[in-house]
Amino acid sequence: MQNVKRKMYKQLSTFQTNHQFKNEVRQHLAFFTECFTPSERIALNQLIRTSIPHRGVAVSTVCKMLAAAHASGNAVSRSTFERMLVKAKKLGIITMHHTIRETGGYHHSIYIFQPFTSSEKSSNQLTTPILLKKVNPVSQKTVHPSVPQEFTKATAPFAEWEPNLSVKLWSIAEASFKRMKFMDAIENHLPLIIRAFKQVILKYKKQKIQSTIYSYFYGTLLAKLAEEKRRIVRDRDGMPAWLEQM
Repeated sequence: MQNVKRKMYKQLSTFQTNHQFKNEVRQHLAFFTECFTPSERIALNQLIRTSIPHRGVAVSTVCKMLAAAHASGNAVSRSTFERMLVKAKKLGIITMHHTIRETGGYHHSIYIFQPFTSSEKSSNQLTTPILLKKVNPVSQKTVHPSVPQEFTKATAPFAEWEPNLSVKLWSIAEASFKRMKFMDAIENHLPLIIRAFKQVILKYKKQKIQSTIYSYFYGTLLAKLAEEKRRIVRDRDGMPAWLEQM
């Protein structure tokens, strides 16, 4: 890759220094790591390594990143890598942009890491031409999941805390729900999820949260879902005989 290309790709970075990039990525990993499976975390780490030369801008094809992961002894499948990308976009960790050849047709994508406390400054304006390619941002409709209106309404009073708060919280709810391996749809448990969120807000207002709202919400919801699953099993199968005799 020519030096001029490197400079142009770095212009897309949302970070001023490599140190800032590494600190922000550490925060993402600390607070959202539970949203990814072990294999997806390997894929995310490979994306991070690929982005280091351009200060948080990964310029590579998925195939090349998969090959690099395999060479390092941490092979993952393409489907796993793509699931990681979807989750990372939902959580606001990255934005993705297609590049288009001057002769027509898509080329590789560009993955731009975002600050943990991203706001309206989330990414640079993608108006700088990249030699023979131009960048087209992906529609936000393809980036954000469909968050139930009831959940959006419950989180709306706190949306000023951080952009896409409801999207990030709902992604965490989906990760918690998946971990508990329920057989029905997550929407059936929406009242419980909202109660967990309100409990987190109450704890936050009382200054009893030592970590972050995201990690606390994950732990709170996981506990409530585990309790709900035990109730479902108890109602279906009844109490164990040894317990009824006590």
